[in-house]
Amino acid sequence: MEELHDFRQRIESHFDNLTKREQQIASFLLSNHEQATFLNGSEIAKHVNVSEATVVRFAKSIGYKNFPELRRALQEIFRVKVTPAARLQRKLIDLKSGKGDILHQVVDMELQYLAEVPRSIASADFERAVKIILKGKRLFIFGSGPSRILAELVQIRFNRFALPNVLITETGRDMLDKLLLLRPDDAVLATGFYRDNRELCAMIEQARQLGCKIVLLTDSLGARYKDLVDVVLAARRGPVSTFHSLTVPMAIINALILAVAMDRSEATVASLNRLQALRAQYDLDNLTR
Repeated sequence: MEELHDFRQRIESHFDNLTKREQQIASFLLSNHEQATFLNGSEIAKHVNVSEATVVRFAKSIGYKNFPELRRALQEIFRVKVTPAARLQRKLIDLKSGKGDILHQVVDMELQYLAEVPRSIASADFERAVKIILKGKRLFIFGSGPSRILAELVQIRFNRFALPNVLITETGRDMLDKLLLLRPDDAVLATGFYRDNRELCAMIEQARQLGCKIVLLTDSLGARYKDLVDVVLAARRGPVSTFHSLTVPMAIINALILAVAMDRSEATVASLNRLQALRAQYDLDNLTR
């Protein structure tokens, strides 16, 4: 049975060869696969403002015999519920039926996903991402939900490197106060996994309108934002229908942090030495008081 992860990979592998209108359909299905499950070809065509014939051609372009086969695939995917509880339940079932204890199974799983990183991120794309971060007057770091942890880690490290940055982890209209600070010469590092939310969309749209350079770290939203950001760093985390960890994106974030530190090593070391001097001056490392 095809899973959502497989469906996304199928679309991404064909995306560059699709026509512009077919790419519109691809983006719609990636962002609205649950809604699309209940739509026929003409209804999808109306949502994307294309002809029904284009929807049929799209289905064939990504490897299905016809549109009904594509729709059946979406319906099967929908049956595999991807709620957090369902993902955890599936992972627990996999662990129970697997070989070895839970610790070794999880470590093996993480190692497999980590091994995919060099194949999913081209060295040139990684280097471009580093340059964007370095050239921005300030770095706006966006992360919500679980990816908030990644954004906060970047902020802590870059604060210690004395790199100007703005952290955006707020949701809803609370994030708009931070977006007001964004300027054309700033850069953006955004993280977003699986679900396309309004906050991520607002972050990227506003940065794009101002002409800011944007780096997106994601697992499955690459095709959706490919033409809207400057660099996509793909963090493969396995099938969407199972439990995910942040090991792979954390490794990519650590690589970005170290690459930035290496490029400006003297300034970074000087900043860390000043931090150490401040700690000694104010005795803030003394935990016995």
